[in-house]
Amino acid sequence: MLNRNQIVLTVALLLVTFPNTLRAQCSDAGVCVIGSGYSMTDYQVGANYVFGASGTPDDLTFHSLDLVGDIRVFQGSRITVQLPWSSASGPLGEAGGVGDLVVLWDQEVGAMSGGLLDIQIGGKFATGEVNSGNLPQAYQPGLGTNDLLVGVSYETTPWLFALGYQLSRGRSDNMITRLKRGDDLLARVGYMTHISDVAVALEVLAIKRLQESSVLDTTVAGGDSFIDVPDSDQFQVNLLAGASLPLSEQLSVQSFVALPLVSRDVNIDGLKRSITISAGLEYSF
Repeated sequence: MLNRNQIVLTVALLLVTFPNTLRAQCSDAGVCVIGSGYSMTDYQVGANYVFGASGTPDDLTFHSLDLVGDIRVFQGSRITVQLPWSSASGPLGEAGGVGDLVVLWDQEVGAMSGGLLDIQIGGKFATGEVNSGNLPQAYQPGLGTNDLLVGVSYETTPWLFALGYQLSRGRSDNMITRLKRGDDLLARVGYMTHISDVAVALEVLAIKRLQESSVLDTTVAGGDSFIDVPDSDQFQVNLLAGASLPLSEQLSVQSFVALPLVSRDVNIDGLKRSITISAGLEYSF
């Protein structure tokens, strides 16, 4: 049996030794908060560092500090709040700042076939800057739209299943692209087990952009004409591996890595990743 130090080292090696040549994008417009897990404690707070890279041809690098809070409102009902600070750098320059606020209400609606059925509703709010550094939307910490999030999840140990939808019909105020994204549909399947004290999870997330994005038509004077971006209604599938190591009854270390099974090509929104790696702390009470 591995001791705790050996387990930590093994998990760390697994999380950092995936081939960098693989293409991935785990960054999403917000819909992946649906089905992200249900806590049994009354309160949770956490901070996570996230590294990401877009890969070619954009060659963008991302750094983010995500603050997360999870509050039990009453029995079977919780509110999750997420707020990132992020920066992006690439050939055109660097931009950064506070990102978009995500608030999600999770309500348990009953037991079914030995598992728990939950519904979620919330929003992603345009609190992030969209013109930092006078750079295109892909560099910005905010997406510039107020979006509706709805979903349903079913947990039956050790499995998790979830469906989510993100309604986004607004247009960013970014002066270069004035991006308007399509809606996103999410399907999520997860499996969690334990290796000694370490909780290990493996998830597959499939996201379909339902409409093509549109941007400013730079061939037309006046700045009020828009064109659709070909093939921007993309389908992507991501593989996510995560681990959680308890340091005490209340404090734990969280980490994950995300890689693609089906990758996207168009990156007008800045959400494409060649790899995503995260590590952070979570405190429960």
